[in-house]
This record gives sequence, structure tokens and C-alpha cells, in this order.
Amino acid sequence: MIDGLITPALRDIDYLAPAAPYPVIPSGTTVHQKTIYRYSIPTDEQPILSIVDNITDYNGNFIKPGHYQLALSNDKEFLYLIESKNLIAVIPVFKISENKKELKKYYKNTKKLTKEEKKEQKKLQKKEKLQAIIDTKYAKTGATPPKEYEYMDATIEYIKEGGYYLLMYEKGFIRAWGAIKARIE
Repeated sequence: MIDGLITPALRDIDYLAPAAPYPVIPSGTTVHQKTIYRYSIPTDEQPILSIVDNITDYNGNFIKPGHYQLALSNDKEFLYLIESKNLIAVIPVFKISENKKELKKYYKNTKKLTKEEKKEQKKLQKKEKLQAIIDTKYAKTGATPPKEYEYMDATIEYIKEGGYYLLMYEKGFIRAWGAIKARIE
């Protein structure tokens, strides 16, 4: 050091960062700006949709034949067509159906419960306690407990009168329908 000056070799790396010739992220997008994070789905377990023909829209874009995951957005307004964790299409939902009996099991009621509902709630609590005990036993051995089966289905059908593809998403007790307007040559 000469007269209290710091030599360039001893400078802090943060001091040199703004003058770096290349950006820190080469593509300019961070990890959380990718489509898998922006349009995130609740789980990786989604129904599989098999598309047999090319689906072409009026702008010349197309979806190739193949196997895709069909996922419902958290706000239940869109269906996501996903291939290998890459978002292929966003399809608006025009109809959604939920089974009211199943909704009572999953969402807590704020109203006063009847005697039958209290009995059902106690049965569910006992079942949950037993499941927690089974899960802890599996955790001690290092094995993963078997998952309960949840019905999933995804179908696509061409409607000739309207010239569109009708998609039906079904997972558990939720059903949603979406449509893709297609150009048929």
C-alpha cells in the first residue's frame, strides 16, 4: 500500500461487480421468472392428456401430438397444458363443477353442526390421528407411506359444430371444462 491506497488486487469483489462486462444472469431472467414458477401448479401429480392430432389455431401456432399434463390453476380460471415442466398452452375455463358433499369434508364450516355432522367430524378426526401414527411409523423406518388414491382424468374431444376442442379436467371432486378454438384444414 502506498499512501493509504488499496491496490486493485485487494479490492472487494462487490466493488468490481457493477463494472463487470457480463451480467450475472446470462439470459436476463431469474429462476423464479420461468413459466414453471410464474404459472405454478399445486402438485406434480396431474392427469395426463393424450393428443393424437395437431391442433392449429388461426395465428399458425400449433400443439403437437403427444402426452401432456393438464393442470388447473389455483384460482380455477385457467387450465395449463404442460410438457416436461414447460408451459405449452393456457386455456380459459368456462365451466367448473364441485361436489358439495365433498367440499364439506375439506372446508371447515362456520355454522353450527348437527349431531350427524358432529359424529362424522369425530370419525374424520380419529381417522386423521390413525393416519398420523402410521406416517410416523413409516418415517422411523425410512419408508414412504402409500398415498390414498385420488381419481384423475383428462379428456379431449373435437366438437364439429363449433370447430373447437373441448377439454375436460377431473381431479378428486373438481371438474373443469375448457375449449381451444381450432382451425381445421
